[in-house]
Amino acid sequence: MNKKFLNLYTRFLRKFFKIKKPLKVVFDCSNGTAGLILKNFLKPKTQNLKPIFINQTPDGNFPAHGPNPLGPGALKQLRAAVKKQRADLGVIFDVDGDRIFIIDDQSRFVYPDIVAWLLIWHLEPKKVIIDARFGWLMKKFQVSSSKFQVFESKVGHYFIEKLIREKKADFGAEQSGHYYFKKFFNADSGILAAIEIINAVSRLPYKLSELIEFLPAYYRSGELNFLVKQIKQKERLMNRLKKKYQHKAVKISELDGLKMEFNPPAGKWWFNIRPSNTEPLIRLNIEAVSKKILDQKIKEFRSFIASCGRY
Repeated sequence: MNKKFLNLYTRFLRKFFKIKKPLKVVFDCSNGTAGLILKNFLKPKTQNLKPIFINQTPDGNFPAHGPNPLGPGALKQLRAAVKKQRADLGVIFDVDGDRIFIIDDQSRFVYPDIVAWLLIWHLEPKKVIIDARFGWLMKKFQVSSSKFQVFESKVGHYFIEKLIREKKADFGAEQSGHYYFKKFFNADSGILAAIEIINAVSRLPYKLSELIEFLPAYYRSGELNFLVKQIKQKERLMNRLKKKYQHKAVKISELDGLKMEFNPPAGKWWFNIRPSNTEPLIRLNIEAVSKKILDQKIKEFRSFIASCGRY
């Protein structure tokens, strides 16, 4: 790697550090590229930060875990390190360093909705872009604040960046762990996202886990994938779902696939289902106000999709 460009880049990133109190952070670099950058400018004590690195050496064999931070078992080592080190949070990067996910001080996974909420609170953007999979936490935050506008985008890097430029937005977020910044040339950056999350946590008068306890509790399925091989089969499934649920929905959007929202007596929940553009899959996200409703709806959708053909 060219040291000249590495040093230029790290000097650029270093100026964003604004840590208000001492923090201990574990970084899992997934044996990818992020370790090269982080090790170059995060010293043992950097502006109130005590960094602890695991899997920081690039290795295409990925000896610790797979390159996808959400893959089976990928978070196990980070969770253990956060607990052992009594760290304030943990950060895991994907292999090329453009996506990140967060573990709190109790070694619990922090959903991207909460990460985006925290970044908006900290950065105070005027305009925000989110993908169609974001749910009620973001909407509740928007209703409680008149300081920023939220625009919903189709899922995908191309669509998010395009809308950021069209709306001249300051910040963007995807459920996939991509975070976009106007000050980073309207592009996504896992390392800059990590820096700003650390800055935000350092401003809290309590621990990250305590903030999460204060927030409204919503229950999410995560993204569930169903194999649907033929395009016609995808279209038939989407049409049948719309016909089945539309009479009970209080809100319907077809911005990206099909999104419907429901209130009592149908139960307070929503779903987004969309065909993948790159794989023979249908992708489903569900959120509900209780685990009971969530489990019920996941079971209901699995049964319905199975009835439409093998998946």
